[in-house]
Amino acid sequence: LDVEIIRGNVLSIEDCKKAVEGIDTVFHAAAIYKGFMPDPSIMYEVNNRGTFNMMEASRRAGVDKVIYTASIVSLGRPTPGEIGDEDTQYDAWDLTFAYSRSKYHSRKIAESFGNWGMDVRVVCPGVLFGPGDIVPTPSGQLIIGVLRTQPFKQAPQLLMQMMRGKEIKGMPPMYVDGGTSLVDVRDVAEVHALAAERGRPNGRYIATAHNVSQAEFVEAITRAANLNLRFVKIPEPLARRVVARMERQAAKAGTEPVLSSAFFEYSLIPSFFSNRRSVEELGATYRPLDETIRDAIEYFRQGGYIA
Repeated sequence: LDVEIIRGNVLSIEDCKKAVEGIDTVFHAAAIYKGFMPDPSIMYEVNNRGTFNMMEASRRAGVDKVIYTASIVSLGRPTPGEIGDEDTQYDAWDLTFAYSRSKYHSRKIAESFGNWGMDVRVVCPGVLFGPGDIVPTPSGQLIIGVLRTQPFKQAPQLLMQMMRGKEIKGMPPMYVDGGTSLVDVRDVAEVHALAAERGRPNGRYIATAHNVSQAEFVEAITRAANLNLRFVKIPEPLARRVVARMERQAAKAGTEPVLSSAFFEYSLIPSFFSNRRSVEELGATYRPLDETIRDAIEYFRQGGYIA
């Protein structure tokens, strides 16, 4: 695209001022997205203070509207059996989930500027997948982890090895109850543009597409990859111990775990959400889940993340 790139740091007030000078519409999407950090201080700094800096710079520059990227984890998990929406109240105070907390507080910061008269429109994406995940993010790591899963027949040995401290690649062939709401990153980008063009001033829009259980999620990945992998449902206490072991191994190695304890605990309550408002008010459309995962897998293969 024919765009001007200005590099800067959202923690720098001067950089924020420069970024919004002469701009009518700001999309604020900068954030640290990690499921595990031994010290999450910098995540709070970037996600919260960085959001304040960009909002205040936009206010002072007379920006017409700001589209702020939140997350469904900044909202509350609905009661099991129900579908959440944009007004579901945050509930994860019992979990040590720094990313979720930081996104809740940064959303409140952004919306506070709307309460004082700015036009702030909020997009809350589901769990993002698709091509272009260069980090990869915790979402992309889940796909990579599933594709590196060891054969099901080795499941008992793998679980025992992990509990004894041996590191294994990928995820053990297991799943638990629970679920989450998934969406293609390209569709979320489109929702941001639609929110700017058609959204209500100070409106909030969920951008998500597929409410799936843990079992349905791993099945979708193996189906898209054309792999015959089997997974076994295991009790939550055992899964919790395995995930904690993976997290300790990652911390020792200075890497990120395929699945963090925070994400694991959060997803035990199915976090299913409705996209009705984005569809009816903005005209948003969402592509099939298999297409999203297939394109993500192809991107990871081309990038050398997986064989």
